[in-house]
Amino acid sequence: MDNVLLSSNDRDGFKAVKDVITSTYTIRIMGEVGDFIGMRVTHDRAARTLSLRSPGYARALVRAHGLGSANPAKTPMAPGALLTRTGADLLDEGGPAYAELLGGLLYLATTNRLDIAFAAGVLSQFMHAPEESHWRAVKQVLRYRDGTTDMGLCFCGGGDLEACCDAEFDSDRVTRRTTTGSMFAWNGAAGSCCSRWQTMVSTSTAEAGYIATATTAKEALWFRKLLSDLGEPPATKQIGEENNACLAMVSNPEGIGHANLIDIAHHVVRDRVARGEVAFYHMSTTEMVADGFTKQLPNGNLCRFPVPPGRTRPRERYTSVTGWDAAFGECWNTRWRPKFHHVSAASHG
Repeated sequence: MDNVLLSSNDRDGFKAVKDVITSTYTIRIMGEVGDFIGMRVTHDRAARTLSLRSPGYARALVRAHGLGSANPAKTPMAPGALLTRTGADLLDEGGPAYAELLGGLLYLATTNRLDIAFAAGVLSQFMHAPEESHWRAVKQVLRYRDGTTDMGLCFCGGGDLEACCDAEFDSDRVTRRTTTGSMFAWNGAAGSCCSRWQTMVSTSTAEAGYIATATTAKEALWFRKLLSDLGEPPATKQIGEENNACLAMVSNPEGIGHANLIDIAHHVVRDRVARGEVAFYHMSTTEMVADGFTKQLPNGNLCRFPVPPGRTRPRERYTSVTGWDAAFGECWNTRWRPKFHHVSAASHG
């Protein structure tokens, strides 16, 4: 059994694709989508928004791991937490449970809960032979998720592609590698995010940021091709970066001395900037949304997200203007609204 979503602003094209599928396979048309592979799709025509959440999936994880009565956590991971592999206090029978729970959290992190992407990525390195400290940490992510069940992505439309990238230098104290974080927002919500270690050890913050810009530029080129396929004219994709030394390296094709030590694969960013396909500008630390994908921010610092990565929350549950509200804010604007249909043999809660 496969689940397929069809979306189009052309009724004739939509019907043609549907006819091709029905002529080859036996399918059941479920109408406008409501639930899809663990996600709840809410289409508010009056507000012209489309929201993606996974309350049922998250509650199922909580019940499956016996945390129904646990207190919600304020953050996915304690700021500054240092998780290592000691070889002691191994989970005797809890290894499969750790992998199962973390797999569920990774699914949420890559679909509609980008705020747990950093924590889930850090914990995934302990998938083999997890220890008690790792088990407690992964349960904290679930307790945080349980306390923010109704949050998700809210697409509101009407905006250009916006992007930013950041690098947390020497973030892993074992391998000494840097964490790259990036976020692309389109039509009011995050369409892509990155939170991963760099493949090489950097010798400076400028070098770390330069490698992050190369990774982000490649993703921007993919978005540029995607938007071109959707009929949007090619345009230079603007990307925010906070490191001035890094920006100088990106914009200076003549090269800077210590840049000679950087792998040639990362110099693609200079070529793409010279071609006018991507461009980088300075973004202040207080505006850097990607900061939350390179390290765990304290609860109070979540308000540093002036343009939230596409997260929304119901008004009746959060009314005061706190760090939480500012972080999960409202959608950016309300013009573009795609229409989704659900083609499936069964629906998922």
